[in-house]
Formats: sequence, C-alpha cells, structure tokens
Amino acid sequence: MRDEFTQGVKDELARRVSYLCSNPGCRQQTSGPQSTPSGSVNIGVAAHITAASPGGPRYDESILPETRGSAENGIWLCQICAKLVDNDPARYDVSKLQEWKSDAESAAARALEHRTAPATESQGVFSEAERLMPDLIAEMRNDVRSDETELVRELVILHSRNVMFGLGHSKPRFVYYTTEYPNITVQADWLEETGCILDITPGNAPIYRMVPEFVDWLRGPI
Repeated sequence: MRDEFTQGVKDELARRVSYLCSNPGCRQQTSGPQSTPSGSVNIGVAAHITAASPGGPRYDESILPETRGSAENGIWLCQICAKLVDNDPARYDVSKLQEWKSDAESAAARALEHRTAPATESQGVFSEAERLMPDLIAEMRNDVRSDETELVRELVILHSRNVMFGLGHSKPRFVYYTTEYPNITVQADWLEETGCILDITPGNAPIYRMVPEFVDWLRGPI
C-alpha cells in the first residue's frame, strides 16, 4: 500500500516554491495556461523524498505512514527531475533532496520579500551559489576580475599551498585549496550539477572550466 499525497498536500508543495522545480539546476516553471480560454497545464510532480511504499527510492520503514504522506516528506519537481532523482537514489539521497527543498522555499520567500525583477534562470542559480558559498564566490569573482588577459576560465582544487601544480607549460588556472575551503569538493559538485562549471579532469587533481555565463556574471556588477 502506497502512502500517497492528498491533493491539498500537492498544492501546498507547489505553492511553497512558486510552482518552480526545486532542483537548483532546473528551476523550470511547472504551471501555465492551456491554449483554450480556460484550463491550465501542469508539468510538476509532488515527489516523495522517502518512497511511498517498500522497495521505492529512499524508502524508510521507520517513518510513520502519516508522515510519509505529508508535505514534510514531499518536494515539488518537474516531471523530468522527478524521474531523475528516482532513477539514481544513491546520488539524489534524502539529504540532497531536503537541501533542494529548503533552498527552493527560501528562494521563493526572498522573491516575495524583495520584489525584485525576475532573474534569468542562470542568474538565479548564480545568486544561489553566492548565498550558499559566499567566500568561495567572492574569491572567484576577484580572480576573474584580476585576470588582465580576460582569458582564464579553468580552476584547480589542491589540498594546500604546499602542493605544486602546473609546472612547465601548463596553461594558467585559478587555484583553490581544501585547507582554506574545507567544503570545496562538495561546493564544486554543486557548481557542476547546476551548470556553473564543467569537470575536465584528465588526471588526479580536479580541474574545472567555468562556463562563459558564469564568468560574465562574476565579472559584472555585484
């Protein structure tokens, strides 16, 4: 037996994120009008964070049925992202989905409070990155703006300043250290997942390339 969401719970989950997909790399609008004078189209899904029934993705037998079918156990996603997280529950575990949900609800609250003009999809992701990792983004912004050639796009993550990298004819790269940013590997995963950087690692040291839109945003006004 599945512990399904009621229609009221589904509506609540959708409204709490302004009907936007909660995946920070997506933020797809999930509701809009039909072509007819009345009616609407919905491509959103109230997805279970822990599965509605045994054998499902991230199922937790310790949770009571009433909790399993409550808004507490739900996240609003577009249909594609709902399929994605259920097809790879090891990558998209409970903690990650809870983080997505919390961040999406916080973003919706800020949009109500500040009454700012709508950001583009990319700008929304970049602003979220700055909220989640302000110190790292500040250094990235300073590096990009200090690059007189305006050509450096790649960055490397090293354990400490005692580690040598890029000897010989290696191209210039921005360098960040785990001793200064203990969570940088997780932060890099987030930046890659949301399309800010691309993993181009050829060997052991993680190397990433910033996408052009991210560089332009770092170089632009704060």
